[in-house]
Amino acid sequence: MGIVLGIGGRDGSRAGAGTFGDAGPSAARVYDYYLGGKDNYAADRDLAERAAGRAPVISRLVRANRAFLRRVCLLLAAEEGIRQFVDIGCGLPSHDNVDDVVRRAAPSCRVAYVDNDPMVVSHARALLAAGGRCGAFEADLRDPGALLALPGLRRLIDFRRPVGVLLFSVLHFVTDDEDPAGVFGELLAGLPPGSRVAVSHAERTPALEAVAALYRDAGIPFTPRSAAELDGITRGLRPAGPPLGLAVEGGRPALGGSVPLLGRIGRTPG
Repeated sequence: MGIVLGIGGRDGSRAGAGTFGDAGPSAARVYDYYLGGKDNYAADRDLAERAAGRAPVISRLVRANRAFLRRVCLLLAAEEGIRQFVDIGCGLPSHDNVDDVVRRAAPSCRVAYVDNDPMVVSHARALLAAGGRCGAFEADLRDPGALLALPGLRRLIDFRRPVGVLLFSVLHFVTDDEDPAGVFGELLAGLPPGSRVAVSHAERTPALEAVAALYRDAGIPFTPRSAAELDGITRGLRPAGPPLGLAVEGGRPALGGSVPLLGRIGRTPG
């Protein structure tokens, strides 16, 4: 369920919100189009094509983000023993969702999908139920306190034990004015000690800045950032160390080939 460039709704779906029948483009639906899905409208396809015209690397970004998501989930479940996950800004269901991946390592894993797009949550509830070990919840990353306090989320996820929190291509939808470092810090403070947090984020390049202008014109906030800026936002994370450190080399997902996608993995304090 990785989302890149606002093309996927990983909490960026607030802008151009994906309610059914909405004529405006939605981040989640645009990403669905890039993945070859059918849950998109003409406005989404038009924006996706115009963005790809300005930054042809987008299709590789989508694949890199998905590969990084799968790799991280397997590492957390198989190597680190994490058995419960919260996927924030999950986007529309697709192939190899988080629960599919982590259950290859441990069938007992529980997964909470969180998004602020009602369409995303509706689809997730319809398609991802798995014996009570999955749930989909509507909440916004920009209010971490309310998100973590959701009664249904807390019934599914035991916050007395470490949690794996996934923020894949979601922080670049939090604008500078919305204080992404503060949002991230508040989220981190609400997690159990020893939890793991994985982040992917679009890196600032001239091509992605041009795409960002397109998205903003369409009502979807998108802010690519430098590696140093992402380090500042995620400064509360402690280095995860091997084997998690193997998932990122030099600040980029180790996926072969250069794509403007940054990755971070770390532990909560304690």
